Amino acid sequence: MKKIFIYLMTFIMIGLSIKGFDRQTNKLKANNDDVTMRQIADFLTDKKEHYPLSDEFIEKYQQKSGGYIDFAKQQGLIVDKLRHEPNQKWHFFDSWLNESIEAGTLTWEDSAKSRVYTKLLCPELLLWIYEACGVDPVKVKQAKDVAEQGKVAGTATTTIAKNMRACVSWEDFNITI
Repeated sequence: MKKIFIYLMTFIMIGLSIKGFDRQTNKLKANNDDVTMRQIADFLTDKKEHYPLSDEFIEKYQQKSGGYIDFAKQQGLIVDKLRHEPNQKWHFFDSWLNESIEAGTLTWEDSAKSRVYTKLLCPELLLWIYEACGVDPVKVKQAKDVAEQGKVAGTATTTIAKNMRACVSWEDFNITI
């Protein structure tokens, strides 16, 4: 009976360490696939506005109009690719996240994996998110190179984003969230 109890307790402890256990709340941590929009927003709140690889990309390939560029102009913000403006932190929070929440097309409880990792298509924003989340710079550089190749070839943004995700997996950046 003692052996069964010891085996059972060992199995439970191993299971908890694999899944993750928060000792402060005495609850299992959420699976990394369950990161919410609130959690990723909270994580990104104190990140820098500019990172080197996303800024380099913006200098060459910032979109010329539409989306966040038109919104920035409507807001009276500077639009200047050489100054890396509008910055991608503003793009994430003010132009996309807050606007989507207000429009009801996104909720704080939505999956960040689905909405940020899978559905965002803007290469400059994806690069900023990768850098802000501390993804290995080698992988971010690979994603940037793929995005640049796609831009030069006139590839659709959906394909560019898909190719970038082939360089940077969800696990590569959600581990820090």
